[in-house]
Amino acid sequence: MTDIQAHLPHRYPFLLVDRVLEREPGLRVLAEKLITFGEPYLQGHFEGRPLVPGVLLLEMLAQAGGFLESDSLHGAAIFLAGVQDARFKAPALPGDRLRLEVRAEGAFAGMLKVRGVVSCEGRELCTAALLVKRL
Repeated sequence: MTDIQAHLPHRYPFLLVDRVLEREPGLRVLAEKLITFGEPYLQGHFEGRPLVPGVLLLEMLAQAGGFLESDSLHGAAIFLAGVQDARFKAPALPGDRLRLEVRAEGAFAGMLKVRGVVSCEGRELCTAALLVKRL
């Protein structure tokens, strides 16, 4: 099991990766996040029909990308520098166990481009290309 807090600077309530399931350093990460009714952002998004904000699905992918440990970003604190081609196909709801899959696509100008997919029980909820950069 990967020590999540050793790899990411995020802490509650903004740590959005619960477990790393598979990891191929520099290539691919498969992680998960269980959405509970107690998530603080669900209290106001939306009353009577809680769902995970799309921007937090993107943040989950970016945090999962922190486990890639690419040579270009190794040992560095990183931040999300860009989002491309984000698509939101279905909502993430309380009770969902989200699978966060991130694949490295290449490094350039001190940044790493990754492609990510958030899915639940075989259905894609969100896809995007992300650019991450050293702090």
